[in-house]
This record gives sequence, structure tokens and C-alpha cells, in this order.
Amino acid sequence: MPTVFLISSIVLGCLTTLAAHDPIPIASGGTLAYSVRGGNTRLLIKRPNQKRQELTVKRDATVARNASPQSVRILGERPGAAILIVDKYPSIPGGLSMCQAGEEKFLRVISIATMPPKETFSIKLESCRDNIELAQPGLNWHSDTSTLHIHWLAGPSQKGKPQEQTIRISSTGTPE
Repeated sequence: MPTVFLISSIVLGCLTTLAAHDPIPIASGGTLAYSVRGGNTRLLIKRPNQKRQELTVKRDATVARNASPQSVRILGERPGAAILIVDKYPSIPGGLSMCQAGEEKFLRVISIATMPPKETFSIKLESCRDNIELAQPGLNWHSDTSTLHIHWLAGPSQKGKPQEQTIRISSTGTPE
């Protein structure tokens, strides 16, 4: 009997990691849910009066292959055009206890102007492994102009130096 319970617990645990997390409401209607499949994050987008659409987004080598996101949040939205998502993962631990509790965080722009949805922009916001640090506050979404301003203390392309980037989201859900 204990063996049956142990095997059932292991199977249930494996299935739980593949299950979609509770849906996150999208301001203009619909929901966003997520799960992990094959080392990638799977986004499940349900828009009003439409079937649920699936989009797989990649992570980089600083994230463990089957790690579930620690969090996924909607940063902003250009209604009918794009959803801006921030997803956060545990870092792969490095030698000498480096990044044991570190995090890797990504910004993604998901175009919903056409179906199926597609990722039109992605950038790493924070990384223990790559020494990328976002300022506080480092993300400023301006819905009136569909513009995102990003401010890093140590940016992704300016290794160890401050960096700023401004992105305007077009009506097609692509950055301009």
C-alpha cells in the first residue's frame, strides 16, 4: 500500500507541473494562463468570443529546463493589439553558491492583433547569471501613448552600465 501511494504521489506531482496556472484577467477582457512544456513556457490566451490560443515562448540557458515561472504578470496592454507580460524564473545555480536564490526576469510583447497570437519582442529585464539589474521603478508603462520606458542600473547590452530603452507598441502589436 505505501508503494502505491508513493507512485500515485509522484505521478500527481508530475501532472501538476504541466497544468496551467490560474488564469490572469486581461483588462480589456479575456484571460492569460501559463504552464511549462518541454523547457518552454506555454501561454494560453483566451479573448472574448474567441477560442483559447496557445503560444510557446522560450527562456534562455540561465533558467532550468523544467522550471515553472515563479510569477507571470501583465504589465500593460494596448487593447486589441498587444499584451505586455513579465515572467520570472529561478536562476540555474552557479558554482561557489552563486545565484542559489537568484532570478531571471523577461519582458515579452505578445501581439493579439491577429490570431494566433505571437511574441513580437522579448528582452531580459533582470538576471543573476548575466548581472542585469533593473532600476526601481524600472518599468513605466504609459497606456495613453502605448509606450514602455525601461531603466536598468546594469543593462543587457551595456554590461555593468546603466541603460535605458523606450518602446512604443503599434496598433499591430509590434514595437516601433
